[in-house]
Amino acid sequence: MAAVNSPIKVLLVGTGALGSIYAWRLDVSGKAHVTTVCRSNYEAVKKDGFRINSLAFGDEVYRPHNVVRTVAEAVADGEIYDFVIVCTKALPNLVDSSDIIAPAVRDPRTIIMLIQNGIGIEGPYAARYPNNPIVSTVAYLDSSQPSSGTINHGVVTLLDMGLFSPTTANYNVGSVAARVEELGEMWRDNGVHVLISEDIQKSRWAKLVWNASFNTVSVVSGGNDTRQMLDSAECKALIRSLMVEIIKAGETVTGSKLVYLGGFEKPDDIINNTDMLPKPVTPSMLMDFRAKRPMEHAVILRNPIELAKKHGVEVPHLETVYALLTMVENRYLTQSKL
Repeated sequence: MAAVNSPIKVLLVGTGALGSIYAWRLDVSGKAHVTTVCRSNYEAVKKDGFRINSLAFGDEVYRPHNVVRTVAEAVADGEIYDFVIVCTKALPNLVDSSDIIAPAVRDPRTIIMLIQNGIGIEGPYAARYPNNPIVSTVAYLDSSQPSSGTINHGVVTLLDMGLFSPTTANYNVGSVAARVEELGEMWRDNGVHVLISEDIQKSRWAKLVWNASFNTVSVVSGGNDTRQMLDSAECKALIRSLMVEIIKAGETVTGSKLVYLGGFEKPDDIINNTDMLPKPVTPSMLMDFRAKRPMEHAVILRNPIELAKKHGVEVPHLETVYALLTMVENRYLTQSKL
């Protein structure tokens, strides 16, 4: 743990297109020492750092405070971290990501921050680390990693953060909230738009309105970006139907109205805003599909579908797309093993 007036100690797990940007904006504050866990890009980052091309912040070579291959390596010297930030893809159908960070969560003062997509991601962490605060975080970021260690970033860098289940916490909520706010200020001071939400699940469902529609349809339609999807009247109608179901499910589960980023409440407003963007968006799920990587369908579709049905909300379009998406993924993952 950091001493008083010393830089806070942060371990960031999953330093790819998303994690690298948020690690960078923390490290440049001078108030945090960030250790990055890099896997596929370890050699490139260890040797040359991250080569970041950012429309928002300019071009820079970012060399993290420390670069390691594994979480175990990050704690080999007995280091206790103030924050363990998880930026890996949420793939609970394939791996228990709460297991990955186990070597670094040895002190109840360590705050676990999850910057991941989807619904129901916090459960495994809460069960495994009942004494550690969990900060559930929704990210809006336009970035990609076209090659190992090279990061292209646009202008969006938003984080919406909130404590998970603070009403049942067995820690000092006020003290933890102050530490989270301190971290948020470091990001804010370096260009990241940070929100602190009292109801983070509402924020998760709101982001899902786009992710469960555009993301998933980009794959089941055969591999199309947002412009190509919206050029098809039938595809546009499917996207709208998926949004309607997610909004109904989300508002039923959370008991409050969903408002999407930018203040949009209606599917047509979200669709039109997406269509008016200067460049078409290539959804992250489509990138995974093209690279033949596992997709986040469990947290973007399966978990929301299960919650919807539990609350008596019918979601036939979501169920259909989920069935198709898992079949598509199963085919290419099976072929890759041959």
